[in-house]
Amino acid sequence: MPAHASKASLSCRFLAKPHGAPRGLLIHYILHKIASKPSHGYEILQDIEERTKGAWRPGPGSTYPILKKLVQEGMIKADSFAREDARRVYHITPRGIEQLKAAKQALADYGQKWQGMRGLISELIDAEHLEKFLIEGSKGHFQFTQDILKTNMKSLPPKELEYVLKEYTLNLERQLDWARRVLEDMKTPQLKGATK
Repeated sequence: MPAHASKASLSCRFLAKPHGAPRGLLIHYILHKIASKPSHGYEILQDIEERTKGAWRPGPGSTYPILKKLVQEGMIKADSFAREDARRVYHITPRGIEQLKAAKQALADYGQKWQGMRGLISELIDAEHLEKFLIEGSKGHFQFTQDILKTNMKSLPPKELEYVLKEYTLNLERQLDWARRVLEDMKTPQLKGATK
């Protein structure tokens, strides 16, 4: 097999089944998980696998060193325990909460940068994959939106929540109007051809 074919094959396998997530996401998710509920390492690993439906399975070899580092940096603290077989439960510290706030802001900024990549990604999707990309992508985006909203609904003031939902509704209506126009434009040439 030529070297260039081997590289292409490797990159396609990586895109089809990514083994990880964006660099730094694990450390921030660990902080988030511990901030929401004191947890032990195995519980964090199980949570990630369940929440990603098995798409991301970080191993103990990456998770436990991060926990150790977070303890050393004073972002989390570990329960002391008497028994050797007891699992160490981790708690967030004020320093960890500050770090988590900064990480959430960075993630919001990353989302905006990702939106800027749409032009590149749209060029990489061929017509044969369009159906799967659009249908599965829109379902996934809708589920993602619901998850974000459910997670943050209680934190948002009612007026802000109402504004977000109204803006989201307007965007959906624009998408629906556009899709209907495209469908109508597709019908028009067929009708003209049928009447000749």
